[in-house]
Amino acid sequence: MNESSSTTQLWLELGTIIRLALRMGYHRDPDGLPSISVFEGEMRRRVWLNIFQIDALVSFQMGLPSMLPAEYCDTKPPGNFHDTDLSTDMDHLSNPRSLEEATPLRYGIVKCRIMSVFKKIVRHTQPLSSPEYITTLALDKEMKNAYEGIPDVLKRRNISDSFIDASDIIMERCTLELLYLKGIVVLHRRYIRHEPHSLQFEPSRRFCLEAALEILARQADIYKATLFGGRLHEEAYMVTTLTEHDFLLAAMVVCLDLSVQMESEIPEISNIEGIESFTGKKYHALQMSQQIWAAKRGSPSQSDIASMTLDLMIRKVTERQASVRNSISLGKDPWMGAGLPYIQMEGMIDGSEAIDWSLLDQLFQNQVTEAMQ
Repeated sequence: MNESSSTTQLWLELGTIIRLALRMGYHRDPDGLPSISVFEGEMRRRVWLNIFQIDALVSFQMGLPSMLPAEYCDTKPPGNFHDTDLSTDMDHLSNPRSLEEATPLRYGIVKCRIMSVFKKIVRHTQPLSSPEYITTLALDKEMKNAYEGIPDVLKRRNISDSFIDASDIIMERCTLELLYLKGIVVLHRRYIRHEPHSLQFEPSRRFCLEAALEILARQADIYKATLFGGRLHEEAYMVTTLTEHDFLLAAMVVCLDLSVQMESEIPEISNIEGIESFTGKKYHALQMSQQIWAAKRGSPSQSDIASMTLDLMIRKVTERQASVRNSISLGKDPWMGAGLPYIQMEGMIDGSEAIDWSLLDQLFQNQVTEAMQ
């Protein structure tokens, strides 16, 4: 079974689990159900926490709406308790421990806070009609506040600076940061190609690109740490397909931005070997990501597609920069004949030089790459 089929099967099975959970009332907080004991109620909150989060992530990867009707669910997150804090005969819950204190459940509780905003973002961006921009900016602020509110020990830190930390803590930091950054990318992604010359949407384009570049930086950080002798070499299995999908999303967003930039305006003229310009940063981020995907070729077919796609984009950027420099040096119009040729997506598998990047971005987001296999 390939990766796409596996994800589809998981999504279908999750639908059955959700219907059973709804039928058993897990979506309603136990405080309003006197027939359920205090202990059982806390266990139900823990179960619902996992269902809530898996549904959000898998549904997004499938490119489909959440299967949980948020307006009918009021189950609160569980408390930050050690298992020894709970007993089957308890008649009330004590005050939960601070989120600064590590417990087996702390990560799930913290992630749930960011996940709740992520679900709002996905719901905001999925309707067929264009979302209100003022709501977009409000959700951006809400997501940033949610990430700022997590315990310091779980906030972003380079893996090279985390030598004495446990591997699970390192991966928790990475996962929380990626979820936060992915939310920012998804929220603002449509504005990369929506009225690209409008200054009104410039903040969204900047937020989206900065978040995408941070994701690609995290990809490089994690990959280096999972190599032989790296900090996470023994825990490489923790890098799941969901995590790799985030890396692919970020790379496609950067590709899309570069494509729009080359089609709609004169790119920055800078030393492509340096990182003086924002274009240079995007170029080098794609270059590093392409090398990482290329190192995984021969495993999932997604790695092959990603590697080849990024390689084509890198070459296009290099050719475009050279063309603009030559045109300017010769006193010619740098736009004359500079457009990117577009063809059908099937050509990508055959190593074609030209790709419809807007369509590719949409296809990857909806996880329909299986249609090209």
